[in-house]
Order: sequence, then structure tokens, then C-alpha cells
Amino acid sequence: MDNVPDFAVDRTSSMAVPAIEAPKLSPDFVRKLYRSLNETQASIFYTVRDWCRKRVWGHNPDQFFYFVSGGAGCEKSHVIKCIHEEATKILRQLPRFRDQGDMSTPAVLLTAFTGTAAFNISGKTLHSMLKLPRSLKPPYLGLGNALDEMRAILSDAEILIIDEITMVSKELFAYVHWRFQQIKGNKKPFGGMSVLAVGDFYQLPPLGKAKPLCVYEEGVLDVWKDNFQMVNLTQIMRQRDDLVFAELLNRLRVKTKTDTLRDEDRALLTQSVIDVKDCPLDALHIFATNKEVDEHNRKTVAALHTDFVNVKAQDYTKDPTTGEMIQTGGFTGMKRDLPDCIQAAHGVRIMILRNLDVEDGLVNGTFGTIANIVTGQQDGKTTVTTIGLQLDNPTAGQRFRKKIQGQSDNLVYIERTEENMTKKGAVRRQFPMKLAFACTAHKVQGMTMESAVVSLKRVFEPGMSYVALSRTTSLRGLNITDFEKKKIYADPEITAAMENMNHASFECARPLLQHVKLAEGTAQNFKLIHHNAQGLPSHIEDLKCHHELALADVLCITETHLSGSFVSPTFHLEGYNMFARSRQVSYTNFPDMATKDGGGVAVYCKSHIQAEAQRYFQNVTDLEFVVVKLEAPVRAVIAAVYRPPHFCLKKFLPNLESLLDSLDMMNHQPVIVSGDFNEDLLCKGKKAIQELFQSKGYTQLITAATTENRTLLDHIYVSQPHTCVQSGVLQTYYSYHSPVCVLTL
Repeated sequence: MDNVPDFAVDRTSSMAVPAIEAPKLSPDFVRKLYRSLNETQASIFYTVRDWCRKRVWGHNPDQFFYFVSGGAGCEKSHVIKCIHEEATKILRQLPRFRDQGDMSTPAVLLTAFTGTAAFNISGKTLHSMLKLPRSLKPPYLGLGNALDEMRAILSDAEILIIDEITMVSKELFAYVHWRFQQIKGNKKPFGGMSVLAVGDFYQLPPLGKAKPLCVYEEGVLDVWKDNFQMVNLTQIMRQRDDLVFAELLNRLRVKTKTDTLRDEDRALLTQSVIDVKDCPLDALHIFATNKEVDEHNRKTVAALHTDFVNVKAQDYTKDPTTGEMIQTGGFTGMKRDLPDCIQAAHGVRIMILRNLDVEDGLVNGTFGTIANIVTGQQDGKTTVTTIGLQLDNPTAGQRFRKKIQGQSDNLVYIERTEENMTKKGAVRRQFPMKLAFACTAHKVQGMTMESAVVSLKRVFEPGMSYVALSRTTSLRGLNITDFEKKKIYADPEITAAMENMNHASFECARPLLQHVKLAEGTAQNFKLIHHNAQGLPSHIEDLKCHHELALADVLCITETHLSGSFVSPTFHLEGYNMFARSRQVSYTNFPDMATKDGGGVAVYCKSHIQAEAQRYFQNVTDLEFVVVKLEAPVRAVIAAVYRPPHFCLKKFLPNLESLLDSLDMMNHQPVIVSGDFNEDLLCKGKKAIQELFQSKGYTQLITAATTENRTLLDHIYVSQPHTCVQSGVLQTYYSYHSPVCVLTL
């Protein structure tokens, strides 16, 4: 592992164990995040969510190892944020968190390889989180005196999330594995922690000559090959408004040196080729090497600024006589040292070079513009004391604004940093930044921008061109210089490794979705879903975005919380006819029930189904229900029923029995009755509602818990069970109740 500053522990907490706090997001913001998950993103989200629920319920599920892959712009970090938020919320219900009453220790650890990626997901770098040494060569160096302190903070963690996994070397990954074994006192992989690794092996590999984790090497400790299952995200979100560009990038991502660049792809890329002299100066220029970057930065500063200040490094060595550090003439620093000189001026683009504060977003790779240069006196000379930056990311540097307060200008003021130089015995004081009108492809991985200029001239490794070309949101914003098709290539070892990886199964978490996919090309079963939505006004948008609910031919909703007889178009679903009945019109003899808030039932039927609501039934005077008769192409009677928890069985059962008798007299089979009956079929004791259905010849299909409290309140009763192909419980994030479903012939 190279001794690179970005890998070091954050300078704000170089000795202490870093504070770890979950990002605080508003419930409305979280729900919007969840709604925007596409089908595959939602599948891994619900799979991890299902694992967390089983963990809380004491089922002791096996630890999981998932690798979420996908090209640039597939919003992998979006998946991370959603999973972290939901998993944390659920795992906080574990007894040890409740008993301790301390919510400061994390249940889910958010980490990344670089400071930039860590800030993007509100996490920590792996080195900072686990106090890893710079040199990761064996033998393993334990935590020593810091072990107890680390255990106090990390021992309750259940899930480790690692972003940018593709930049993690096997040596680093092994160290993470050993570290958690020591912290947890457990010899299982990663000490028994479940791991969600996220990244794209087709992008830039680990630094140096290390092979990616997914490529097996004989004689090297491999905790990847036999453990991790892949989830492949294919829908590009960054370039969603330029699908032609998105599809082009997908092809370039996997193109090897031996693959021929398609004529149409070459034509598209040629559209973006531009002469160097015509390149927009305000666009970030992306090169393969630091030499090209430095040359472009020098030329751009000279072209745009004549009033720049040369901010020279202050170098010190120890006086052999007195032992004191004395300032000497400037040394010529090595590659890893802070710059010898910074050409500073108002409007100059810069990039921070060190992880000053990961949680505050002041990390290696943070971009900004110099907006103020503050000078002062030192040893009788005028010198630059602080530099005020306007950061590109407005959320970064909030703590620094308070720490080093300049004028009321909302700038982030940076001071000089003191570091040991590569030259033995020398110490350098310099601002941890460099010119950034240009940068290398390594620095833009994970970034999104409107426009960029990409040079392919000195590309020297697989994935480099792909990373650089995929930063812009559209082909229109991409400018290419030094175009050479042979410079665009992927590592064939990556392709082979990806093809050999096991794929994660979503069958348990998304049973209906998996059934429909397996049945593609065959006659589809009739699909009915029942769901207590706990209020359409609150959850209609969540319901519309749920991929499995959208598969229903008939969707029965209880607790609609709608009132009156008119239903606003807001609560209609595209492609469905809606039949609804509010609580207010459902009770004749119990006006106290009719005036209570909540309740209500609705049935949505796909528009192609010939359906008619059956509104009047003899002796059914006090019941929240909707009955719909289906004629074609499906023949059935569907009834949705809701029994409020405060509506006693003595009043409820006669009305339910009258309804069942009326359904029987319709002589229209099969009959499916679904609902939230507030009768727990998992507890011991008499189950009067189920017994009534059984006496009428019905069979109840749902056998697993349907609520967060592990009760089975949501039932599906069928008059002809032999027509049922599959039934079960689905998942959702917004209701106390889980949806239940049945598939029939």
C-alpha cells in the first residue's frame, strides 16, 4: 500500500477514536429517497431490510455479504443512504440498544476508501474508523491499548457498509476482516459482521499494482471469493435525460482491448471531439497523469490571472546545535509532500489535498474557488495566513466556518498545515491545496458535473477513460481531446470475475416480483394484494412507487382514511378503476363508529378487467367493506374488509356472517375475502373470525407475521384453495402492516 496522505487517519482525530453519528434526515426526506429507488435498488433495499427484521425478531439469520455493482451514474450511493437509514431504524430495536438506552453507538457503519466518498455518504474512511496503520503488510498489528475503547464504540454494530470497494486492496480488506475479528472477539469472517460492499470494478482499480478484490490470486488471503454475492444495477440515473449517452457508456464500460468499437459509438464520441484551443476554460479538464494536470494548471493561471501571489511553503529543520526547529530555504518536495508553491489569486480554482475533516467535507478531493487571501506579519514580513474558499459543495465546511471565522462571507477559511516531509528531519508548513483547473481521472471518480474536457492522450490503465468520460450528465457537456479509441478499454479479468460471481437472490424479500420474472413468456396468474396502507392521504405516493403493488390485478386497501362519497383524483391509480367506501357511510346502528377518524376500504381493479361494485347486501348494516364482481377476463368475487380494533366481535361477527352468506348467494366463484381483521392468528386462544370463515368453507392462506409487532392480522380467505398457486407476505417501509398477496389460476 502506498504511503498516501488520503489513507491516513483524519487530522481532526488522529489519536482519538472518531465519533460516529448517524446522519439525521427528516422523515419526509427519507420517504422521498425510498420512493425514488428503482426496481433493482429496491430489491437489495428490501432484502437487507428483511434481514434486519429477522435479526430483531430473534431468528438469527446468517450474516450476509452483498456486492452492489453498477456503472457510473447508477446511484449506488443513493442505495447506501436508503439501506443505512432503514437498517439503523430497525436494528435500534435490538434488546441491547433498548436496554442500554444509548443510541450513540452505531448499528450500521458507513465507510469508504477515500475522504470524498466518505463525506458523500456521511461516513468515515476505513483507516479512520478502524485506526488502521499506513503500512498494511503482515503481520497484523492489533489495537493494543485502544482495543477496549474501540469495542465500546463498535461492538454493537451489525452491518458494515463500504463504498468504493473497488479501490480497496486485498491487503486492506484483510486488515478490515482481522480488525473486526479482534473487536468482536469472533473468528467468523469480519467478526460476524454483515457486509454491504458497493462499487464498480470496471472503474479505477486499487492504487499501485494491486489486483482488484474480485480477481482471485493464488497464495493471497481472499475473503471475497467464497462469501460475496452480486447485485448488479443496470439503470443509469446520472444520464437519465440522455439515454443515448447512457447506453453508450454502458457499452464502453465493458469494452476490452480486443473488442472493436462500434461504428455508431465512434460516431457519438466523435461529436464531442474538440480542438484544445477551443476548449471551454471554465470546464474541469481531466487528464491521466499529474504532469499533464500541473502543466494545464500553470497555463490557465497565467492566462486568466496576472495578480496572483506565490504562496511559498515554510520549511523547517532541526538546528544541530540548539535542537530547535529553524526555518530554512525552501526544499523541493516530493510527490506526496504539500506543494512547494501555490499561485493564489481571487477566482483561482483549487482542490484540497488532505482529509482535514471528513465529516465536514473538507477532504482530499474537495473542489473550490479562492475568494479571499488574508495576510499578516511574521518575523517582520508580510505572509499569507489564511485563504478563504468558496467550496463547490455548499454543505461542506460548515464546522470550519465557525472554527475559523472570517468576514460574514460564508467562506471556509483554511490555515497552513504542518507535516513531516519525505526528506528526513524536515517539516513543512503549507496550505493543503493545489491548483485545480484540471485534475486526474482518479480524483473525479464518483463526481457528477454538467461539463468537462477529457484528454485520452496518456491513459495508462483499464477503466481510466470510462471514469473520465462518464462524469457529465449528457453527451452535450462532454468535450474530448486527443481521442484514441484504443485508449478506451476494460480489464478482461474483471469481466471473467463478474461472470463467475454468484448473484444474490431476492426471492424471500420480493416473492411476487421474482415469481412474475420467472413466469415471463407464459400465461400470467391472477394477482391480488391486500394492504393496510394506514392512510392514502399520507401514503398514496409511496404506494404508487411500490414495484410489487404495481403488479396487482386487484389491489385491496384498508384504512384508506378517506371521507365522504367523493374520492379525489389524487387517490386514483393510473391503469386502475377504483371502488371505495368510507367509514362514515359504513355504520347504520353505531353512529359512534361512523364519526371516528380513519378506517375506510378501497379496491383497485386493473382497467382491462370487467368489474362491477356490489353495494347493497341484506343485513350487512355495520361493516367497513367493498365487494367487486369480476366477469372477464377473470371470473371471481373480491371482498375487502376492515375491522377496527375497537369494534367488538359481538357486533362485528353478525355483519361478517351476513356478508359471507350474501357472497355465497351470488353463485359466482371463486370468492376471495381479504382484510385487516385485527385477529392475531399467531397467538394462542380462540380465533372467532377464522372459525366463522372455516364454517363457511373458506381457507386462510397467510401463515407469517404481517405487522412490525410479529402479529398476523392481515388475512386472505379463499373459497377454492385449489386454484391458488402462491401466497405470502410482501414488504413495505411506510406502514405498520405488510401487504399480503395471493396468485390464482
